[in-house]
Amino acid sequence: MADSAVLEAQARELVGKGVSRRLRRNGAVPAVVYGSEIDSVKCTVDSKAFRTMIHDFGRNAIVTLKVEGGSEDYSTIVKEIQHHPVSHDILHIDFHRISMTQKIVVEVAVHSEGTPIGVRNDGGILEHMLHEIEIECLPTNIPSELTYDVTELNIGDTVHVSDLVAPEGTTFVTESDRSVFAVAPPTVRQDEDEETEEGEGAEVEEGATEPEVIERGKKDDDEGDEE
Repeated sequence: MADSAVLEAQARELVGKGVSRRLRRNGAVPAVVYGSEIDSVKCTVDSKAFRTMIHDFGRNAIVTLKVEGGSEDYSTIVKEIQHHPVSHDILHIDFHRISMTQKIVVEVAVHSEGTPIGVRNDGGILEHMLHEIEIECLPTNIPSELTYDVTELNIGDTVHVSDLVAPEGTTFVTESDRSVFAVAPPTVRQDEDEETEEGEGAEVEEGATEPEVIERGKKDDDEGDEE
């Protein structure tokens, strides 16, 4: 289930691209806290502290946000992290204030466990089509991740959301017919294709010397025309 973390924040009043760039140069990230029962609160958090928190507690951690000078702390989850498309630096963070007694919808990562029979014995390829699944639950019941044992899958087998088991106290929101994993047949390697083509070409050359001579003759005639 989701762990709890504490993160310090500083209130901010100035907004705009120039202000945000200055904040990021100084190691801070612009952020906002919003929820149905409060006005949005603009703040900043330390970039390194935030990354450490995500690393230690996970993406779905319940975050107690302590805004300096604020009248109260906020129980939140990280709703969105905006990254720079090239540098991948964090540009902005949205925190969603939550009630510990009201259900919320969150995305949870799903991972495979084991090696499918179709991969181990027949050279198949395990395809992972759906990496996150939406679930509904109380904040205290948010799982850190979902896992599925793919050991018994053969080539052609597919795992759907309906095949997964929702942890106690949670309900899947993602459509039940969405494909999560599948074992595909092995693909022919390019070098094997090239070897086959070369072998077929060699057989044609060995048994067709006369057409080759005729082709050279045509080539010589063409070169003579160009001169």
